[in-house]
Amino acid sequence: MYQGFFKNDKPAGEMKRYFESGNLKAILIFNEQTEYSSAKIYYEDGTLASDGFYANSKKDSVWNYYSYYDKQLKSREAYKKGMKHGFSSEYYPGGSCFEKTEWKNNMKEGIREQYFEDGSVRLKAKYIQGKLTGNYIVYYSNGRPMVKGRYEDDKREGDWVYFNENGNGNHVISFSGGKPLNEDVLTRQQQEFFRKIEENVGKFKEPEPADFFPRNGYEGNEY
Repeated sequence: MYQGFFKNDKPAGEMKRYFESGNLKAILIFNEQTEYSSAKIYYEDGTLASDGFYANSKKDSVWNYYSYYDKQLKSREAYKKGMKHGFSSEYYPGGSCFEKTEWKNNMKEGIREQYFEDGSVRLKAKYIQGKLTGNYIVYYSNGRPMVKGRYEDDKREGDWVYFNENGNGNHVISFSGGKPLNEDVLTRQQQEFFRKIEENVGKFKEPEPADFFPRNGYEGNEY
């Protein structure tokens, strides 16, 4: 199940965890001089699934997640002692960035941007204390705005303007407290558009300390 070395009741050096098939599942390397350990997690076929660092069994620094299918980097997240802190990013199969979101102490705080594969901006938004706040703009691939609006406390507010690809305003929908005041103008197509823009991009399950050791394998902390 796992194989490693302990010193003074704490893991030291290299630790390995295995699938029931006997294939390698994970490797942790503990630094006796610091609180940090590096980790590599593998799919059962032996290809890399993710890598990153722990600080006293909590995720820290940068974690990378890789696709099972094409082996490419799919997402990257920054941590500070177990909490998301910094930028998280999602990537297209070709390697260009699809989306980046700023975090502070495990809460979305700051910019959120999405991109087309050529790197041009697809969406711009901002979070304050985990809630969408301020201007929200979606762009066509030609760089012209598709939708312009504003959020307050995670709810659409005020006038939202929809544009055609030539840059001309098509129509306006007014919101109050997240509800459209002229709901008849909000077509099914626009509702579907917002659903797709806001839907969660598929993420890989994040590895936990229990992925490396059995529950009773290390009594010193969370392992």
